Amino acid sequence: MDVLTGMTIFVAVVENSSLAGAARHMNLSPSVVSKQLSALEDRLGVRLLNRTTRRVSLTEVGAAYYERCKRILADVDEAEAAVSTAHSSPRGLLKITAPSTFAHRHVAPHLPGFMDRNPEVQIQMLVADRLVDLVEEGVDLAIRIAQLKDSSLIARKLAPNHRKLVAAPEYLAKWGTPTRPEEVNDHALITLQPGSPINDWHFVVDGQEAVIRARGTISTNHGDSILALALSGAGLAMLAAHVVGEHIKSGRLVPVLDEYVREDVPIYAVYPSNRHLSPKVRAFVDYLVEVYGPRPYWLDYMNGAQASSDAAD
Repeated sequence: MDVLTGMTIFVAVVENSSLAGAARHMNLSPSVVSKQLSALEDRLGVRLLNRTTRRVSLTEVGAAYYERCKRILADVDEAEAAVSTAHSSPRGLLKITAPSTFAHRHVAPHLPGFMDRNPEVQIQMLVADRLVDLVEEGVDLAIRIAQLKDSSLIARKLAPNHRKLVAAPEYLAKWGTPTRPEEVNDHALITLQPGSPINDWHFVVDGQEAVIRARGTISTNHGDSILALALSGAGLAMLAAHVVGEHIKSGRLVPVLDEYVREDVPIYAVYPSNRHLSPKVRAFVDYLVEVYGPRPYWLDYMNGAQASSDAAD
């Protein structure tokens, strides 16, 4: 039997909760669906579904096979879409979303260059510091800065990035520089509002991860405010490299405990797995990868060895 056809029918049966429903969905007769499903189970040598006269339910092995089939069929769809659209020119409305700090600094400034190359594309950018539901809100692409967990999204890494513990030279001259992570909470700290997981600062001490809950002397609800406070000498702050890189390079901020801070937060472009990668989305992702490069400009402050190491991550 055709393996992909068998997988397609099996997935349709599961998602329609019956053989009859799958038959209607695929415009096939129930007998064809039943025969294809039986042939698939015979070939695999396992029972995938428990059948009753009214409904079907997955066996344990069937549930695992269902998840794999969905991924395989999605990959096939993506491959066919890539071939069919490979020579199409990008056009139409491209809806993207990005967190505010990154959007303002590292997305918006590059949009004119992208549109010069792709004059038939119009862009709508949703700047949001929340997890946007791409399907629900009709967004083509999201830029996310995190270790991704949502398996329903397809991701492409745009650039390396990490968090830096920093302070203004004036603060360190007045209050001294901590030499160990456990000294951090003895200093004035600038954090997000209490309860935010971002206030868990990650270090590596003697080869082991150490997490310190930062107790903010000053707390705020936005990263740009944290940056402004750090630049003014209000205390220590943990911020993304893409935010503080230019200020470290200029000397307005100084890295602190660099040998202990090891928290990578890669930058990804993500889009729904059930949506073909259209020419406009592909072109935009390729453009950002080109602009950022393996060593993004916000890491220019770093020495060559460390920057090369981060670029390889």
